[in-house]
Amino acid sequence: MLKILFQGDSLTDCGRDRTGNNPVQAYGYGYVNIIASKLMCDRPGTVVYNRAYNGSRIGDTYSRWIEDALNVDCNVMSILTGVNDIGFGIRMNQGADAKKFRFIYELMLNEALEKNSSLKLMLGEPFLFKIVNNTPELGRDIVADWDIWNGQLTERRAVVKELAEKYGAVFVPFAERFEAAQSIAPPEHWSIDCIHATNAGHELMARTWLECAQNAGII
Repeated sequence: MLKILFQGDSLTDCGRDRTGNNPVQAYGYGYVNIIASKLMCDRPGTVVYNRAYNGSRIGDTYSRWIEDALNVDCNVMSILTGVNDIGFGIRMNQGADAKKFRFIYELMLNEALEKNSSLKLMLGEPFLFKIVNNTPELGRDIVADWDIWNGQLTERRAVVKELAEKYGAVFVPFAERFEAAQSIAPPEHWSIDCIHATNAGHELMARTWLECAQNAGII
């Protein structure tokens, strides 16, 4: 039986219900909800957990790693993180640089595999968008300083890919897919503010994740 845990920040949280009183909103409105809905329809018995938190940096995720990851009964763990460490770092000097990001990320993976050596890992590639047509307020500094933001994003993308290779995890190329998708529609079709995805963006994320999971024999 599939038991999938999703970890990350607001891109994964997407307003999920944390009270347990509203199961329809348990997964939020984003790609996790799309994935969960499809899998639970096609494969009754599938269990999905969303334990992502808005605003989480890699250190924030690690601070709740015991209760929200190691203590969760799952056989697949999906992680998407990285953008907040870039944003908090550039805007407030409060984010982990690439070296610290890698150290904490690897620590989380090691602890997860120590707990369950047969755990299947899926590591999502972080991404950003450069919306130059009526740039939303949240993304204006991203566009103005794109070379800095994208340079740090490139570092985080490389870290995630390296860790996926090192630990035999499935690398989910979200950034690569969004880059390709911008030949079909502009960035504002896929993102609302250079960071967060639109409905179309979440659908693309879900399709990418499901494709990678299927190719890896996870689903």
